[in-house]
Amino acid sequence: MRVLQIVHGREAGGVKTLSEIIRDGLGSRGVAIETAVMFPAPDAAVLARLVGTWRVARRILTARHDAVIAYQPAASILTGLVGWIARCPRRIVHQTALPSEVKTPLRWLDRVLGTLGLYTANIANSRATAAAFASYPARYRRGVTMIEHGVPVPQPKRARAETLKRFRIPDDGRILLNTGRLTDQKNQDVLIRALAQVPSARLVIAGEGPLRGEYTALAQQLGVSDRLHLLGDVTRDDIADLLAAADLFVFPSTWETFGLAALEAAMMGLPIVASDLPVLREVLAADGSTAAAFAPPFDTAAWVGAFASSTQCHPATRRAIAQRYSVAHMIDAYQALLGLDVNRNRIQWHAGCVTELDSPARHQPVPIEDRRSRRAISNE
Repeated sequence: MRVLQIVHGREAGGVKTLSEIIRDGLGSRGVAIETAVMFPAPDAAVLARLVGTWRVARRILTARHDAVIAYQPAASILTGLVGWIARCPRRIVHQTALPSEVKTPLRWLDRVLGTLGLYTANIANSRATAAAFASYPARYRRGVTMIEHGVPVPQPKRARAETLKRFRIPDDGRILLNTGRLTDQKNQDVLIRALAQVPSARLVIAGEGPLRGEYTALAQQLGVSDRLHLLGDVTRDDIADLLAAADLFVFPSTWETFGLAALEAAMMGLPIVASDLPVLREVLAADGSTAAAFAPPFDTAAWVGAFASSTQCHPATRRAIAQRYSVAHMIDAYQALLGLDVNRNRIQWHAGCVTELDSPARHQPVPIEDRRSRRAISNE
């Protein structure tokens, strides 16, 4: 089987990580999988973006793949429309952004294509994300399938002292770590403001983005430039080493569809303070226990207080989370979507819902509430 993955760009982040995990997982099971990049850079000019889109569209039309998998809004539109024209039998898209965060033209095109059935699978990776489509037509909602991310447990290769020395971070206090692009969504602004009230800590941010200059200026204004360490994009191995070296993982996003970076920290047993969002309360929990403390995204005082009161994840919770988000289980679900042989004893299918059998919600469909009738649509 030949599969084409489509992503918007090469920049580090949750989408890149997910696409690589799926590529490696399916590849290890004999699937020939390629990845196409639509845009040369996040800030590429309109003409460059159009040229990139056309090149990927032509690839879909001419290469005759057995399946196309898209991870972001524009890629999903391309997969649904051009994949349908090319008669590609499996057109799989992911909802990696909430509808409210997608540009209006793309949001409406996605709504139309999903309602017309041009996606053969429309994947949400959490119940909170699935619920965000409550106002969409029933036909669209019936096509939504939930597959929770599978995440490998990070494997650090360096000791704390070596990692801090490598990144020129003094080991003279608590290390607060955040991983994510420097954008409004990731909301590192609140961490820098909180840092000014925690003189014994250093804030390390692994990620690049358009707000680097703004954050550098804010740190200078608050007098914390010497304790803010902006590392830029780093490798997956670097992330594992930084998680092992940190004292606390901080994740103040204003919205998420899953929260993969925070989940990696939980798998390492690192104390976590995360934004108080329904999706993070859903993902950072297992067997009735939570792996994080939560604070309102924009409440600096609450973040300062949470830094002081956060505790390490209980080992049993850590193990339960690692089991819940098994890579093998996730790849089983994608194999099934591709029509390949799979151990279905590990998967529970619902019309409009996929969960692992050992998931706390394994016998429940994804409930998407219809706001007009105020009743739960079970998708069964």
